Amino acid sequence: MSHLSARAPFVRRGRPVRGRVLTLVAVAGLIALTACAGRGAETPAEPSAGGADAAVVERIAIVTPEKESDHGWNQQGLLSAEAAAEQLGLELEAHTNVGYDNTESILTQVAGGDVDLIIAHASGFNTAGHRVGQQTGVPTLVVDYENNVPGLVATAIPAPQQGAYLAGVAAAMQTETGIVGIVASAENLNWFLMAGGFAQGVYSVDPSIDVVMAYVGPANYADSAGAAQTTKQVIAAGADVIMGMGNGATVGYLQAIETAQTDYSISYIATIGDVSDIAPDMNTVFATVLWDFTDTYIQAVTDIEAGTFGTHGYELTVANGGLSLRESAAFTAEMTEAVQAASAGITDGSIDVVTADTKDSVQALIDSRGA
Repeated sequence: MSHLSARAPFVRRGRPVRGRVLTLVAVAGLIALTACAGRGAETPAEPSAGGADAAVVERIAIVTPEKESDHGWNQQGLLSAEAAAEQLGLELEAHTNVGYDNTESILTQVAGGDVDLIIAHASGFNTAGHRVGQQTGVPTLVVDYENNVPGLVATAIPAPQQGAYLAGVAAAMQTETGIVGIVASAENLNWFLMAGGFAQGVYSVDPSIDVVMAYVGPANYADSAGAAQTTKQVIAAGADVIMGMGNGATVGYLQAIETAQTDYSISYIATIGDVSDIAPDMNTVFATVLWDFTDTYIQAVTDIEAGTFGTHGYELTVANGGLSLRESAAFTAEMTEAVQAASAGITDGSIDVVTADTKDSVQALIDSRGA
C-alpha cells in the first residue's frame, strides 16, 4: 500500500507563534499516511537497520530567519517546503521571520506542536537545531556539514559553489570591462562557497579577468541600504557583471545597479531565488543561480518513514538538479554551450570545483587567478 495514496491536497492559512506574527501553511485535516497502520496504531514500527524507528509523517514545519519576500534563501526554502508538502500531501507549518535571537526556544516550541519533522532553515540555526532534535526527539533537518544523529538530526548542505561556477563561466563571457564583482551581505558559509565557485568559473574562461569581492557586513542579510552602498563601490572599481548574495540586501544591489552612472551596462547575477518581481528592469538580471530543496525535503520525509533519517546527509548539487543556472535572453549561443559543458563536467567529475569555506580561503582563490 503506497504511503502517498491517502494524502490530502495542500492549502494555506495563518497563526501566531511566541508572540510574533508568523505564517502558517497547512493542509486541511489530518492525513492517513500509512503503509498498513496509521499514527497511533497499536503495533509500533520495527526499528530499521540504521538504528532509528520508522515513523509515520503527517505534519512538517519549516522555520526561517526572514520572510519569503527576501527573494533568496528564505523564499526558496519556503517554496521548496510547500512543493514537497503538496507532492506528499502533508500539513506544513511555515514559521517565518523569527530572526536569530531566540532560535532554540522557537524550535523547541515548534517541536511541541505535534510535528514529525522540523526544517531549521538557516546555517545560523544548526547548533540550536542539533540540540532541539536530540532533546525533543523530533527529527530535525539542519544546514550543516555531515553531523548527523540517527533518528534525530540530519544535515542538508548545498554545494552552491557548483551553481556559482556556472555563473562565473557566463560572467567571464559577458564582461566588457574585464572586471566582475561579488557582493555578499554576510560572512557566511554559503556565501563563501558561492564566491569561491564563481571566481573559479570566471578564471576557467579567462584568468586575466579581475574579480572584486566586497562584504556588506558580517551578518547584514537584510541591509538593503548597506548593500546599495557596497555595490556602488564595486561598480566604481569597474565591475560590469555583479553577483549579489544577500536575502533582503538584494533590493539594495538592484537599486545600485539601476541607478549607476556608467558608460556601459551592468549585468546582475541573482542567487538562490527569483527576483523578477523586484527588479525594476529585468534586462538587468543576466542570470540566476537557483536553489531547489524540494527533493531534499521529500527524501527527508521518506527517510523518517523508513527509519533511516539521520544516517546520512543531503546535498544540493548540479547533478541532482538542486542547483541550476537560469539564463536570460542576453545569453548568446556560445554562453549557453559553455555553461552546458561546464555543467556536464561538474556532473561527471572532470571539473572539480574547489570548496572555499572561509573568508581567507575565498580571497586566496581570487588571488590565485585559477593557478
